[in-house]
Formats: sequence, structure tokens, C-alpha cells
Amino acid sequence: MLESWQTFLTGAILGVSIAAPPGPVNAAATYQVTKSWLAGELTLLGATTADAIFFVLTYFGLTSLIASGEARDLLFVVGGVFMLYIAYSTLRRAKVKPASGPVRGGRFPYLLGLTIGLTNPFQLAWWIAVGVGMISTFGLNIVAGFFAGIIAWTLFLSTILRAGLTRYQRIYPVLVYASGAILVLFGVWFLYSAISSLV
Repeated sequence: MLESWQTFLTGAILGVSIAAPPGPVNAAATYQVTKSWLAGELTLLGATTADAIFFVLTYFGLTSLIASGEARDLLFVVGGVFMLYIAYSTLRRAKVKPASGPVRGGRFPYLLGLTIGLTNPFQLAWWIAVGVGMISTFGLNIVAGFFAGIIAWTLFLSTILRAGLTRYQRIYPVLVYASGAILVLFGVWFLYSAISSLV
């Protein structure tokens, strides 16, 4: 019984390790939460679905194929272009007042999170570097804790961001500009990485 809980907690810590670091997913969720709590949460759940897909690919040993050669370069290009597009869409709405009134989900935030997750080389790299070892060491026993950790983080982040926005409306443009800037940095870095590997 104790061993099961230890495995669960190990999985939860690993789940937070992939979900918590600043990155394009959290940046997009930070902007989406300015629309509503649900929009931010759906964005993060979309990225969690991408993790579930990478988990399946890792379990069957397919992530190494995605991360090698031309497939890797294509992933960096697609990811970079997509991040820059999302950054543009985010920054041009910086002066629009945040949503108030009934909570709505926004326009396709789940698909936004899923797309960012699937085109994010960092997310794939985590699965290759850490996910493979996690599965080979603990097997499927660790999966429940892992995804519990991710979901706990998504609920925490969405709630904290939305609570702060509701209480301090003046932080809205700060959140939007910070989110856009992070997405620009990641987009440029992804494209630079792809170009560097070709030169």
C-alpha cells in the first residue's frame, strides 16, 4: 500500500514538473484566463491531452521517430510559426477589456492548448528525456499520479490567475503583454533551432 502511494506521489511530482515551468502552454493559458476561468482551464486540458498522446507514443516507443531528422525540424518550424501567430493574436487584444459577467469558454481554447502541446518541441523532449525513463522504471502504475499532478496544476494555475485578474483588473494588460512576449520568444527560438540544424 505504501509503495503504491509512493509511486502515485512520484508520478504527481513528475506531472507538475512538465506542467508548471513557464512555457508556451502556460503563456497561452494566462491570456485565455483573461476571458474566463474556463477558457484558461480548457487550454491547459488541451495540452494535457497532448501529454496523453505523447504518453501513448512513448509507451509504444514511437517518440524517438518523431524527434529525429526531418520530422524534428518540421516540428520546430510548425511550432515556431504557430507560436508567433498566437503571440500576434494575443498582443493585438492587449487593450481590450477582460471579459466580465457569465463565465464562457472562449473560442476553441481546448483546441488551442492541444495544438500548442502537440507542436511544442519542449513537451516532446520531456517525454523522450524523462517520460521514457518514467515508464521503464515504474510501468503503468505511475500514470494515475502523473496525470493527477498535471490536472492539479491546471486547476491551481487557472484559479490563481483568474482570482488575481478579478481582484486587480489593472494586471490584465501585464498578463497579456507577458504572455505575448513569452510566445514570441519561444516562436523565434523554435524557428532559429530549425534553421540552425539545416545550415
